Amino acid sequence: MITLFCDKALWDDIKEIVYFDYSIGEWVSFADSSTMRPSSSANHLIIEDGYIRFPVDWQNAMPPYLLPEGIMFRTDVLMALVMLRLGEFENSLRLSASLPTLQSELQMIIDLMTGGPVDPNLISVETYQDYDDYRLMHNHAIVRHYGNSSDLSKIEYFYRDAISSAPSEELAAFTAFHFFNYLFDQGRFDEAKSQLGRIVLSDVSQEGKMKLQASMAHLHTTLLSPPYPEEHLESLKEKLWQCVTFYDIHGFKIEEAQCLLDAGFIAGISESFSEALGYYSKAVKLFEEEGMEEFSYQALLQKARLLTIWAQKGNPQFYKPAMEAYQRASRFFTKEFFPLAYAEIQENLGIIYSEIPDEAKKKSVWAAVSASSFSEALTIFTKEDFPSDYARICSHYGNALMKYPQAVRSDNFVKALSYFQEALSIRNAEEYPVERSITLLNYLEACWNADNSADENNPGRLYEMQIRINELIEINAGEDFVREARVHQEKINQLKSIISGESQP
Repeated sequence: MITLFCDKALWDDIKEIVYFDYSIGEWVSFADSSTMRPSSSANHLIIEDGYIRFPVDWQNAMPPYLLPEGIMFRTDVLMALVMLRLGEFENSLRLSASLPTLQSELQMIIDLMTGGPVDPNLISVETYQDYDDYRLMHNHAIVRHYGNSSDLSKIEYFYRDAISSAPSEELAAFTAFHFFNYLFDQGRFDEAKSQLGRIVLSDVSQEGKMKLQASMAHLHTTLLSPPYPEEHLESLKEKLWQCVTFYDIHGFKIEEAQCLLDAGFIAGISESFSEALGYYSKAVKLFEEEGMEEFSYQALLQKARLLTIWAQKGNPQFYKPAMEAYQRASRFFTKEFFPLAYAEIQENLGIIYSEIPDEAKKKSVWAAVSASSFSEALTIFTKEDFPSDYARICSHYGNALMKYPQAVRSDNFVKALSYFQEALSIRNAEEYPVERSITLLNYLEACWNADNSADENNPGRLYEMQIRINELIEINAGEDFVREARVHQEKINQLKSIISGESQP
């Protein structure tokens, strides 16, 4: 919905055009600018003192390309701006044809919306007042950042210059937010944090403050790693809840859903599973209501991951809803269009199928579909192209094999050993000390259970196990790993003692 904020005296004239000339009345509403304040959205247009003006678009309703501070009010220009927001691009360009400079800028916005390449050399301003100097630098940065441009030079220069030349702290914050996104996507988290830290928040609108606060909270959530300091988690939860409350009150559903995903993650690592499930479920619903299909399915994946962890923490009743969530997500994240997400789903389904409780006679069926899911994941996460993911799936597949019912013609534990060996071929001690140690312990467990009927003593396997135990102790990735290694060592020593005693005449 596009809302036009203007004096009531203008309503009738504009309504006649909206309702009769263009038949877009159902998409346009009116607000009295003397009694209502527009929110920070590009879908709100302000008509005052003979000019069309634009709020700072903190809701990301449109690409962050800045038009002139004020455009002389004309009904064809107003309709061009409305049509642009409704996705009626041809009409927008036609209505702005009498103003070539504006039409050129609208074309750039359309290219940003459709993913077409934008040439930064086409950016210009007609005057060089403070605002135009600022927006020139801002737009140069935006077009290079978001515009599928072949000219990636000077992005940071233009961002920094725009921030320093912004005529208000609100506009400086707006540019800094997008510079933050650029740095965040590059993994330059300290620099991203620094950009927002320079903003004087007291001079920024409440919408802007909440956007910056939510962005900073998202950065800190992304950087979380164990052990999780309780005080830090509580601080993050408080900041996110402030944002969620603000967005809920003002009806900013997309922003609320994004904050709920971070809140769900924090609740999940705090093992407040019921709380986290509520956040994820609401985020899915909000994205669906806004027609953001991919985002809703991404949120569904996070919900499925949470349910899986909850089930593995001694609550097996959540395996089935986790499985159903993954299966539902797989109908959107298909192998053809989203191969990596599809592979992740198949990997997680393989784990769930191997662990879901059921009567004994159905376990073989679950084992078959589990194996099929792992094999499907490995067709995408290959050893050559995705070595780390390949190793992880092999490790999970090996663990699953040890839970399958014993096959008639093959030994699941021996097969598990082959997958653990594949994982170990990738997980070297230097880069993956913890992951390698976990895989070594799984390998030892499989060795104890593997069929040794051809040679009960199996000196070759005992020798291999001794090498793995020695390596575990040498890696020393933690006290728990060393303790587990010594338990295996004691079992081997006992076995060797028995073998030695049996060999005595």
